[in-house]
Amino acid sequence: MSGPWLAAHEGWYGPPLEREARLGLVGWLAAHGYDGYAYSPKDDPHHRAHWRDPYPPAAMAHFRELHEACVDAGLDLVAMVSPGLDWRGDGADLDALVAKLAGFRELGVRAFSVNWDDVPGEGDAVGASHGAAVAHAVGRIGGDVRWMAVPVDYAVTSATPYLRAFAAELPDDVGVEWTGASVVSPDVTVEQHRRLAAELGRPVHFAENFPVNDVGMSDVLHLGPYPHRDPGLRDEVGVVTVNFMHRPIASRVGLAVAAAFWRGDDDREAAWSAAVAELPGLGPLARACRSWVTEPGPDPTLAAWAEAALTAGDTRLRSYLSAGCRDGLDPALAEEVGPWLDRWDEEAASMVRALDIVEAPAADVLQLWSAAGRWARCRRPGPQVFGTRFARYPVTTRDGDALVAAAGAVVHGDNLTDRLWAAALDTLP
Repeated sequence: MSGPWLAAHEGWYGPPLEREARLGLVGWLAAHGYDGYAYSPKDDPHHRAHWRDPYPPAAMAHFRELHEACVDAGLDLVAMVSPGLDWRGDGADLDALVAKLAGFRELGVRAFSVNWDDVPGEGDAVGASHGAAVAHAVGRIGGDVRWMAVPVDYAVTSATPYLRAFAAELPDDVGVEWTGASVVSPDVTVEQHRRLAAELGRPVHFAENFPVNDVGMSDVLHLGPYPHRDPGLRDEVGVVTVNFMHRPIASRVGLAVAAAFWRGDDDREAAWSAAVAELPGLGPLARACRSWVTEPGPDPTLAAWAEAALTAGDTRLRSYLSAGCRDGLDPALAEEVGPWLDRWDEEAASMVRALDIVEAPAADVLQLWSAAGRWARCRRPGPQVFGTRFARYPVTTRDGDALVAAAGAVVHGDNLTDRLWAAALDTLP
């Protein structure tokens, strides 16, 4: 299959998936162009906070089951460990790192990563220590496996002293993971990738932070098209990992549109429509949840219908809102996205009331206050639908060794409900 080696990445801040959900995703990934499943949820204590402690037997039994399911589906399981929160770098730590990875190697796993993301450390001495640890693990685990390494400085436009020292210690075939210029990158270009790969003198992989929606962006359900990425990257990047949401069924939209792009499809809208159509009943919610950091506004089709309703009495938006968002939804999917379905219902009802006021502006004052109160409740913090009112994204830049917020890190604005209410209020005398 054309394009890079492609893996779904269970790598968010939050609890790991349940066993059944993880296993249920494996076959789907294989059918949608994926080559691997990478495991590193930040809140798995044995992966990160207590990385030195061996996984208990029950967990290792599941990893064996997961590895076998991946093999049966033609995927690689990527075993990851994140030792950087309290890394000492002594012989005991190196032995613990090797032992952790060796447990997966004994299961037959043939893809590994040592992750140093989001941990303390800067400068060339720390970079060399982290890179040497990866090299030690590679030497002890053995060859004929796929290796990746996530540095502390994984969101850069050029190599830092840490990153140069880190890369210098790695064996030649170990790729460095990179999210682009930002933790969540609004855009990623061939020139950015070429520059970093040339500076490091080794493969640079792309770690896509979409459709993941953890931490400050957790109120935004990413069910929209794939972000704009330079198509030339397909010929430049050898490995891509796609960090999905802690909602494995809903994540299939983002995973599908990512795979469509990396396998050569440049029609974002068609790929998105096809991905949504695979999940019966999801269409209304997906339209309301297609926002992302660079496209925070409401769905263009809904916005056009709203404009037509306000200027020409068009009824398409009213009919769409009145039809609801739950018809035909699989119960398991409905449970995953329940908070957004509830907010969809609230905001749809409020928009219908706004349309009523537009059509009959001489509303009784008590009725108006009551309707506006419904709008006010829609504006409380919580799930974002019909456009993003407020969310915090890790859009970053660098100030020397420090990773700092960049323009676009805070998304704020009016959603479709707010726009309709503004128009409704303009009709009042």
